[in-house]
Amino acid sequence: MKRYLFILLIMTNLAGLMGQVAISYYPFQSVLAISTNTEKVLWIDYRIETNTFFTNLNMEISPMWNISRTELVNYYLGPGISFNPAYMEDQNSIINGYFADLGIRIKPLKTDRRWQLVLELSPYLNREGNGGNLRSKTGISYNLARNKQ
Repeated sequence: MKRYLFILLIMTNLAGLMGQVAISYYPFQSVLAISTNTEKVLWIDYRIETNTFFTNLNMEISPMWNISRTELVNYYLGPGISFNPAYMEDQNSIINGYFADLGIRIKPLKTDRRWQLVLELSPYLNREGNGGNLRSKTGISYNLARNKQ
């Protein structure tokens, strides 16, 4: 009986957490993102490159801040770190580099604002600080959260 109660408790908590998650896909960059509720002022974004070798499994994590939120669009920014836990070039660090995201999430559907078009600019600097680039991303996102706040 305790086992069933424990499983029920875990499933109830997972159902509550799923209501606070956004799933995004950036098809041109082959990136999948899982975020906390993007409608909140502060949220966390985790990204993983798909369509790649396991030893080149680049991931990114960044805290984001919605600097402006309206019914139709959210403007956000946040610093982040790029890392690869499967490969360490010098056996001392899994860090690939650092970046800053500046983005907008457009909510085009009047019937369901949880669907979002995501556009981002992201300056990137490698770990050594001797190279980088200006990345741009376009994707689609679905926010599983039922409430705005």
